Amino acid sequence: MGYMGFGMQKWIYSRNPRKKLFEKDRIPSFNALPKYSRTFAIQASKRENKRPVGILTILIIVAAAFIVFCALNSYSLYEKKHAQQIMQYHNYQNDKTFRFLMTSGKERLRDKRPLAAYSEFKLAQKIYPNHTELQQVLTETLTVLCDKESKYCKELDEALKSN
Repeated sequence: MGYMGFGMQKWIYSRNPRKKLFEKDRIPSFNALPKYSRTFAIQASKRENKRPVGILTILIIVAAAFIVFCALNSYSLYEKKHAQQIMQYHNYQNDKTFRFLMTSGKERLRDKRPLAAYSEFKLAQKIYPNHTELQQVLTETLTVLCDKESKYCKELDEALKSN
């Protein structure tokens, strides 16, 4: 018998083809199309009333524009309020830092550490450069430092000229 896989069974290779090659089929006879029972007539066209649709569209656009306007207005108010709060917070932090630097510099000046006090006063000057009390304490510190080192004398001269 032999190998029985992949089309080697007897019923597969002994089959006869159903149709002969190059054989022509019969052409079916002509059948007429069935007749339609519908009748076509000219009718008046139906007019759609487009006004309600147009009015509704315009109302939706106006409502959307109003909502967007209100949202933008409230956002701008919020943005202004937020910016104002940030400025208040920065001013508060600047005041707090300035007061700390001034008290720390004055304590260091009392402890006879004028170089450390000078660095504190220079930092405080970056926050509020035109503060009168700060200018006075800074010139006093520079006079003490000028007696010890000559490089601070130029800064003292500049500070006295600016006052």
